[in-house]
Amino acid sequence: MRIVNFTPFLLLGTAYALPTLLLPWFGEVRLDCVIGYLGFSQLEEERTVYQLLKEDENFSRLVKAIELNDEVVEFLDNPFQSITFFAVPNSGLPKPHKPGRHHNRNTDVDGDRCHNHSDLDLLVLEVEQLDHLPSSVDKERRRRCLARIVQGVLAYHILPDKYSSIQLLENSTYATNLTLKDGSMDYQPLRVSVQGTALPPGIRINAFVSVTKRNIEAKNGIIHHINKPLLPPPSLFQEAFLFPEAFSYVTSAIQRVGLTGQLDRRHFRGGDGSHGGFHGAKATTFFAPTSFAFKRLPKKLQLFLFSPFGERALRKLLEFHIVPDFVLFSDYTHNATSGDHGKDHSMARSIGGDLLHGGLPMSVEFFENGIFHHPGRKRIPPSEPVYEYDITVPTLLANHTLDVHVTRYKSKLPIPGPPHFFTKFKVNGRAIVPLDVPARNGALHVLNTLLNPCHRRHHRHHRDHEDRGDGETLDTSWDDWEEWLPQWAMED
Repeated sequence: MRIVNFTPFLLLGTAYALPTLLLPWFGEVRLDCVIGYLGFSQLEEERTVYQLLKEDENFSRLVKAIELNDEVVEFLDNPFQSITFFAVPNSGLPKPHKPGRHHNRNTDVDGDRCHNHSDLDLLVLEVEQLDHLPSSVDKERRRRCLARIVQGVLAYHILPDKYSSIQLLENSTYATNLTLKDGSMDYQPLRVSVQGTALPPGIRINAFVSVTKRNIEAKNGIIHHINKPLLPPPSLFQEAFLFPEAFSYVTSAIQRVGLTGQLDRRHFRGGDGSHGGFHGAKATTFFAPTSFAFKRLPKKLQLFLFSPFGERALRKLLEFHIVPDFVLFSDYTHNATSGDHGKDHSMARSIGGDLLHGGLPMSVEFFENGIFHHPGRKRIPPSEPVYEYDITVPTLLANHTLDVHVTRYKSKLPIPGPPHFFTKFKVNGRAIVPLDVPARNGALHVLNTLLNPCHRRHHRHHRDHEDRGDGETLDTSWDDWEEWLPQWAMED
């Protein structure tokens, strides 16, 4: 092993001798963050990702799943790769069942089961159960199916480029190695979202998974330990359906007006023993109003929308929140109608890098060489904000578009360690929180207000809410709905 970068050399021994740095106002700060921030490089590792995991008893169960598929082993053991791998230790997986005690789930591995199963927790249990099954044709068939599923699920734990923990925080989303053959995401890789936490400093993946140990260098990449497996996300509709407290109103409304197919993507069984296929939306962006957004509407309007008389208005309003054939994350876009299936239109491939426009047939303000350009405006340095752009996207509602404004900021906390990045995302002047939720077939962004098709960007500085006295606020932008909404709903 050799030192890749030994400047400044005098501090290197001291830095590597201490695992953490104690700060009275902040607690423990990992020295790998300090070292990375100061520009030190760690010693070069000669073992591959697979070899490091294989030699670590804490990953014995994950390795058992990996070794079920020779292609996965070959990929993780390839010294010429340069990848990021999110590895789940044994402690992040459910306890193994005792021999002879099998899972009660349906063990049929045909059809949609092979297509849809994506829970690494249960996959590991089923892989371990194979050792306790007698040799048979069914066991071999089960092993082959599990091997295919494991390959897909583990691909979602792999980023095709090497990212340290500091580099991960620079962007909001990243493409994984998982591309679905059914056309989901218009044959583009499924993505993960990355969020940084300031107190305590940390990284979360897809909001629910925490990075517990960072920057384990390998010859062919880098490993980050996570506390639980990453789940390849379901469709936009199923994702909203999984959180009824937040989205019960909108999922009920979608089903009521027959728009499920515009947001869902699901497998169907074929007839006569065929494998079937998938139907539904391939690539879509959904600005999902929460139940709170509906509760903020005037009471009379709520009753109207969910009555038979307001069904047409409800459908058109929901269509106004759906962007078909277009995937929009805060740092990535893909236009499924462009015919350019192989190109990744990344808004921020790296901080300070080019903001790619990709020839999209719509209004986009973008970077060149880390500097924001727009006719008639002053150039904004790449530090504050890092990037800023506007984009206008068509909706499922004919002749109606949405105006999106995104700003990515970089703030330096007064402590050793990497900078903190955060994004402000607005659609028609309304704030999106949370944003960049990856789905099987697109991107989901959460709104606490229902978008009003008659209130455009020039209203975004107006106060459109008032305190109702019960802890909730009323959305006053809908006060005049009776004057225009019923008539607007009947227009073609």
